[in-house]
Amino acid sequence: MIDYLRLSIQVLFLACLSATATNAATAIHYLPADAAGVVRVPDVPTLRQAWQKTTLYSVRENEAMQPLLDASFGPQGVLWSQVGDRVGIRGKDLIEIGTGELVVAWLPFENDRRQPSAVCLIAETKGKEAAAAAVLDRIDRDLKENGSTRRDVIQDGQEIRIYQPKTRPGQLKIEQVVIASDGDRIVAADRDSVVIEILKAITNDGRTAALADDELYQTVRTKVEQRTAIEQPGSEVEWFVRPLAMGRIIRDVAKVDRGNKVKILNLLENQGFDAIQAMGGTVVVSQGEFDLLHRGYIHAPPVTAEPDRYRLAARMLQFPNGDLYQMPGWIPKTVASVTQVNWKIEDAFWAVETLVDEAFNDRIFRPTIGGILEDEEGPQIDLENSVLPNLGNHLLLLTDNTEPITVDSERLLVAIEVRDEDAIRNAVRKAMEVEPDVSRVESVEGVDIWKVQRGGESEDVNEEFFNDFGITEPDTEDQQPLLDTWAIAMVGKAKGSTKPYLIFASHVDFLVEVAERIQSGAGDGLSELPEIQSLIETTKKMGADQIAIHRVVRLRESLRTKYELQRRGELKESDSVLATIIRRIANAKDEPEIERPNAAKWPAYDQVQEFFRNASSFVETTPEGWNLNAFLLHE
Repeated sequence: MIDYLRLSIQVLFLACLSATATNAATAIHYLPADAAGVVRVPDVPTLRQAWQKTTLYSVRENEAMQPLLDASFGPQGVLWSQVGDRVGIRGKDLIEIGTGELVVAWLPFENDRRQPSAVCLIAETKGKEAAAAAVLDRIDRDLKENGSTRRDVIQDGQEIRIYQPKTRPGQLKIEQVVIASDGDRIVAADRDSVVIEILKAITNDGRTAALADDELYQTVRTKVEQRTAIEQPGSEVEWFVRPLAMGRIIRDVAKVDRGNKVKILNLLENQGFDAIQAMGGTVVVSQGEFDLLHRGYIHAPPVTAEPDRYRLAARMLQFPNGDLYQMPGWIPKTVASVTQVNWKIEDAFWAVETLVDEAFNDRIFRPTIGGILEDEEGPQIDLENSVLPNLGNHLLLLTDNTEPITVDSERLLVAIEVRDEDAIRNAVRKAMEVEPDVSRVESVEGVDIWKVQRGGESEDVNEEFFNDFGITEPDTEDQQPLLDTWAIAMVGKAKGSTKPYLIFASHVDFLVEVAERIQSGAGDGLSELPEIQSLIETTKKMGADQIAIHRVVRLRESLRTKYELQRRGELKESDSVLATIIRRIANAKDEPEIERPNAAKWPAYDQVQEFFRNASSFVETTPEGWNLNAFLLHE
């Protein structure tokens, strides 16, 4: 699953800062039925009024935040220089001329190898025709000054301006910027045929095969609307995505799969993840006690009558519903986020078999598991009979930040409930005793904590098996492990817990702290904080009865390290898993460095942290997919 709250916030920023629009259903009728992704604002003026009531909006009014906003979201900010360059129109332009609905869509053209996708924008400007014309003239001057050439074509009496941009260093390559205006609205895209087809659809009051009539789109919208109460119509943002189609567009833009033997999206599709057909949601702004309220839905109907519902590796998507879990008292007060997941871990492990075998183009999974048991120089662990059956179906994921802020500040801990702690303790001991980079940390009485500090030249089964499944090209540089240092321990039942846990942590001191709290019976944890108790009560009121996943986020604490490291230009050097992934994506060969926000101008975090509130999200498994729910508090 994903962090749906964060996605909601990003979509909201895009919509609010690019204010404009058309009549609700109309623009959706102009889009093709196979649109990969859509963001829709039904009524921008209403949305902007709602946005101005939120705590997040008050960030804009804070003098300390102006450098951040100007660098990232301002008229010449990085966001609009990257988004606006694709269609010629930037956020400030839309704010000046928008009067109704705004729709942004990503469209697939998979048969066109040169340009396999397009992005388009439909924005209502009725009532501000003169301002819209002035903006188009200014865009014309700016594009020409930047080296673009222009030619005009006429479609049904409508002038269409087609610009051929001169690509700047570090900028994504753009073949065309195409803009047209009929007085009531502006249509823009990075492909001329897209604008032409939309204009035809406008003339004909819709197109034959429109997104609005698509069965998947209707299914997702119906599921979302059934659970969404909107007190002020127009104060919402809608989104819709076909995951695989959108993934291919992202792959094309970001060059994610380049250099790999295995195309990740093709692998996922082959392994049954095409069962996730579509997803979407609605973000309501400034309603009651919420700054943001999100209701979403993932449509993934079963493809088999078996209990695991899906085929091949997609069988890992088993998240049974259960009662809203009581947050353990051993979780420290300093924790920034807590995610609790009901997951059939044993079933998920074996479901990975076909995915790994396809990735290696060889039957490797079962022999590897067998080798772990039979290799005389290995750990000789019986994963199938002694380990996996003794893991529970509930896990917790904790994150926190240490101060002062350094590249090592962000910490991660995963705790898995265990059925037989002796069996798991024995397996961990056997595995760690044959590891070349392991040392025991004897800090907590009765708990064996093993610290792994990667050396320079050792190549072990663990690294080979888990390092990106080994799917990089043989002649590329070896990928480094996601973490150079980590720790693991079997922490049994004690005064502070009725459950035994297998615990993994990115930092040994985090594991030591948690183990000490469990052993000592410390109950003065996160769950005792009034703000967390209130957050849980609000989550229950939102309908969190029988759920599969629950996440609590203290944004003030969660954003601290990322913000400060980005501000100091050190985020890529962070030792966190996220930073490692960012480095791998950013370091693609032969790719120009894309301009980043001038984070050095950002204010210190203590000047802006007051604007970030607590949030909660939860996921419900349904017969045909998952319901998504999230909110960000106003106070």
